[in-house]
Amino acid sequence: LDSLLQEIKMASNKMSIEEKLKTATSFKEQGNELYKMSDFRAAAGKYHRAILYLKGIDTDLHGTPAYLQFASVDPQQKNCVSKEVEQECIQLNISVHNNLCACLMQQDTSNPERVKHLAEVVIELEDKNEKAWFRRGQACLKLKDFDTALDCFNKVCELSGGSNKEGVRLQRETELNLEAQRQKERKIYQDMFRPRSEA
Repeated sequence: LDSLLQEIKMASNKMSIEEKLKTATSFKEQGNELYKMSDFRAAAGKYHRAILYLKGIDTDLHGTPAYLQFASVDPQQKNCVSKEVEQECIQLNISVHNNLCACLMQQDTSNPERVKHLAEVVIELEDKNEKAWFRRGQACLKLKDFDTALDCFNKVCELSGGSNKEGVRLQRETELNLEAQRQKERKIYQDMFRPRSEA
């Protein structure tokens, strides 16, 4: 893995922003094909490589990775890109992060914290992205963070107008989990303050 990262870093340092964007798009398309074949692990690898190239673009523009900095389109800046290229980078970031979330959710061994983080990257870029809110909610369910999961599924239902049936189902399931958790906590507190009977 270290040699692969080093190879990508060396290649990306020699490439123009447009070449990096093209390479990232190619990795995304390869990931899409692997996803269709249900090879989620390999697809995740392709999406991860796409993200590395996108981070390389961001580093070229800003020196440190950070999406959506105004300076990236400031015509006075030495390293600048057109609004069109910036939008293409943003949309590719959204798509690749969402797709990586989908791959990870298909794998039993995936880390739900990672999925949550990836979904939050998308939400930061596009706060009305229904898929990202849905996947963040799924990750929070796995983490048993029912309050945050419910907020996410409420947002999914709001954005979809209730047409996302799986979002509605998970919203109800999360409400039930939250109520069960609250009942369990109430019982614990009641037991803590119940007078002890004399033996």
